[in-house]
Amino acid sequence: MASLSFPEFKLSHISGENELVNTILKRWADALSGQPAVEVLPPGIELDVWKVILSKFLEILGEKGVIIGDEHRLHYHDIFSLAENEHEIRGSPCALRPTTVEQIQRILRVANEHKIPLWTVSRGRNLGYGGNAGRVRGSVVVDLQDMDKVIEVNDKYSYYTVEPGVSFFKLYQTIKEQKKNIWCSVPALGWGSIVGNALDRGWGYTPNGDHSNQVCGLEVVLADGTVVRTGMGAIGTESNKLWPLFRGGYGPTYDSMFSQSNFGIVTKMTLWSSPAPLGFMSCHISVPKETDLAPMIDVFRELLTHDVIQNHPVIGNILRELGKRGTRSTWYDGKGAIPDWRLQELAELHNLSWWDANFGLYGPRELIELNYRRCEEAFKVIPGARVWGKAYYPDASKGEKFLDPAAVPREDSYLQTGVPSMAPIVSIQYRGLDGGHISFSPIVPADGQEALDWYFEAKKICADFGFDFVAGLHLYQRHLAHLIMIYFDRTDQEDKTAANALFVELVKKAREAGYGEYRAHIDHMDLVAGVYDFGAKDEGANGVPALVRLNQRIKDELDPNGILSPGKQGIWPRRFREGVTKGGQSTTTNGANGV
Repeated sequence: MASLSFPEFKLSHISGENELVNTILKRWADALSGQPAVEVLPPGIELDVWKVILSKFLEILGEKGVIIGDEHRLHYHDIFSLAENEHEIRGSPCALRPTTVEQIQRILRVANEHKIPLWTVSRGRNLGYGGNAGRVRGSVVVDLQDMDKVIEVNDKYSYYTVEPGVSFFKLYQTIKEQKKNIWCSVPALGWGSIVGNALDRGWGYTPNGDHSNQVCGLEVVLADGTVVRTGMGAIGTESNKLWPLFRGGYGPTYDSMFSQSNFGIVTKMTLWSSPAPLGFMSCHISVPKETDLAPMIDVFRELLTHDVIQNHPVIGNILRELGKRGTRSTWYDGKGAIPDWRLQELAELHNLSWWDANFGLYGPRELIELNYRRCEEAFKVIPGARVWGKAYYPDASKGEKFLDPAAVPREDSYLQTGVPSMAPIVSIQYRGLDGGHISFSPIVPADGQEALDWYFEAKKICADFGFDFVAGLHLYQRHLAHLIMIYFDRTDQEDKTAANALFVELVKKAREAGYGEYRAHIDHMDLVAGVYDFGAKDEGANGVPALVRLNQRIKDELDPNGILSPGKQGIWPRRFREGVTKGGQSTTTNGANGV
């Protein structure tokens, strides 16, 4: 078997991060080198026909744009797969890397002619949700990472327009090079796609961090090759200045239609962003008791509602903090979830609280100081709560009017200044040095008692399956993303099987409580789609939920050959529905593995 190695990672400008990532990439490559190569063909395509199709792709893209062999085996799979034989059940014959819209249109013509399923990714860094693996075995991956132009950064109106291959690192460097007074918004890991993250309803940590709600205008290639521009972009003049400024356009709006869907391939996107502020304060709060989560959430909600806090607070439990400092075995070597008595012991030993949260204040000095005092006063209702912060302002001696995000030390920015990082990737080593994770992230109301009740139930379920409850609760004015990180050891199939079973049970129990996930791993897309079951008992519905039926109708109209990302978010085209049950749950190996 060939020895595989990833290209050197060198996107990060932060000391030590490139070395950290390259160590992890080498570990992944070594594991892949021990797996057998599996030859895969698109469904229904014989080898001689496939050779002709492959020659057409080579004609369109050239050799650099058609990825096969060891390079394909290295890059196109789910690195955090829960299945023992992921390379078999999700195998792909090749990947295509177009650089222009015209090349995408030509690829679609070939795919429609031969009814080849395509699986589109922006950069393929969607770790914990399936990476860049497709749902249908034999799908050709359309990887847009080489469409990486930063089309515009505008600090007059605070927006940027990018192609799908642009990473958060590249955008940040572009802003610096162009000396624009704008802060980008970044998620935990900066190597991902800005477009892909927004389409999957990901988030960042600045005031404009709810990315999907900051989208203003898309360019989309439909399955038949038609290019559509949404909103004001539909005014077909080169001098159109309104596309990035007003979402509405005229008539129905379609930006959100392409979020978490397989209705088209997005090739351009504008995102509204935060202007560079006159100051920033990195703020923290810790509370001593487990039940203090309830009043903490209620206080935060009021502060958010009254615009005292401009970004969304991130609440973590003690295990989230311990995970930053060492692997699980550092803190506990017993079986099962770490017991509460040990967590309390660790809290006292390391001066930690049961819950802590990070949030930011933005604006001029007088406003930051006023809002900080309001936060201090508000949290006095929680006995033992401790609030602290550190502020940063422009250097007037250098003539600075706005704060440079690079002036805030990393330990105080917590991604809230829009500076991309790779540091959080160390968390995957929590349960094993060669570790991975999936995330369970239901949406619950921003209500303290309701969130606490669900926390206790979810914590018990995690313990029943032998896992710790590692929380990252993302709080907004009206809702809470109650994210649970399910870490596992990639080298231990029993561990991965248990993680899968835990996820399925959490979905079931959350549904009973009236909650649903906002996002799901490819193995669980049908399962989660089935949670949204309103209308399944309607006359003539045959048990299929109304939302599933609506998505199917749109899919069949826009993509009659079912070539675009079949099964994404549980949206199956007509030709693939035979193996899918009424609730949206796949019964084939193309669907949810092990569920």
